[in-house]
Amino acid sequence: MIKTDAQKERTLVQIDGFRKALGQAEQELSGKRAAVVRASYESMIRQLDEEVREYDQLKSGDVVLPPVERLDQIAPFIAKVRIAKGVSQSELARRLGVSKQVVSRYEESDYQCVAVARLQEILDAIGINAAVTLTA
Repeated sequence: MIKTDAQKERTLVQIDGFRKALGQAEQELSGKRAAVVRASYESMIRQLDEEVREYDQLKSGDVVLPPVERLDQIAPFIAKVRIAKGVSQSELARRLGVSKQVVSRYEESDYQCVAVARLQEILDAIGINAAVTLTA
């Protein structure tokens, strides 16, 4: 998942590189090998294009969160919500009183290593209300 504008730019460069490699492979290879190489490059291009589309959609503020039944299901959606709310990693870091690198590390692990109290601080900082119901 693309989480920053810089990552998006790097991904666009990767897509361009794969497209050039695909063109070169089509000129130099033939037969089954060409088909396998073409399929591999086309698969990577589709995957990266989808990541760019998802990021652009999130940047437009369009995010739909599924119902969450467990606390460990919240973490994968935090970066998506942050992006959709227009909050950069740097801004989230400022709001939390930490460095951008700390937020980047949180997001690299999809917030899986963040304590529940810190998770609540992060949700508060990006303007997400969490209602928790415990049942026995």
